[in-house]
Amino acid sequence: MLELYYFHGATCGLKTRFTMAEKGADYTPRALTRDDLKSPEYLKLNPNAEVPTLVHDDAVVVESSIIMRYIDAAADGPALRPSAPLDRARMGMWMKLADEYYLPALSTVTYTIGHRDRIMAEHDDDVDAYLAAIPHPVRRERRRRLLNDGFNSPDFTAALQTLDGMLIKMEAELTESAYLADDHYTLADAAITPFVERLREFGLDDMWERGRPDVCDWWDRIRTRGSYDDVLGTTPNPEAPMYAEKAAAVREILQDHLARIWG
Repeated sequence: MLELYYFHGATCGLKTRFTMAEKGADYTPRALTRDDLKSPEYLKLNPNAEVPTLVHDDAVVVESSIIMRYIDAAADGPALRPSAPLDRARMGMWMKLADEYYLPALSTVTYTIGHRDRIMAEHDDDVDAYLAAIPHPVRRERRRRLLNDGFNSPDFTAALQTLDGMLIKMEAELTESAYLADDHYTLADAAITPFVERLREFGLDDMWERGRPDVCDWWDRIRTRGSYDDVLGTTPNPEAPMYAEKAAAVREILQDHLARIWG
């Protein structure tokens, strides 16, 4: 039996859920809240207090990209890896970039637009204690800068530029194939879709609608796939309306950042 622990809207959880949907895998969804991640029961499964976590019978698999590869190998359904070695390498590169570069960038953008003001209000009297509870030192110091400087933080500008670079790379790759690694949907597409989805939630569609036609075509193909509707049609991100509202309130600031990036 397959069980997948995630919470709605979380980027890494979405990657694995798109993979499940594309495979047509039969699994039990275990939707969590952020508070659930700290429960003793969940920490036994995933001591990192992160989602997603896959449980297959008695085996536990963590880390989204590893889970995606495991699902593709263990579940029935269409193969989500290209057959050609070079295309498999392209797929692997997209997954690596998603984990190492795009995820920290999207987390920075999401935190600044969607959560900074709430955290500042909740921890106004003891910000240092809030920061001290973040175990990873690099992440903790980045969070400190974002709390102090917000949209003026160099981390925010760099993060938005990284995500724009993702779209530049997508446009270049998609001139060669219908999907990111070859002409068929692969784990690369499942890995990148949540990033574009979050930018859409922030109303930043113009990042690809202005002069990136191949990304537009790819996005149209993605959103008409059954897997997109299976994952987001039935359980849309409950934080999406909040993200849209907060992004609309700082629209001029975001456009100013993009104008500087685009020169």
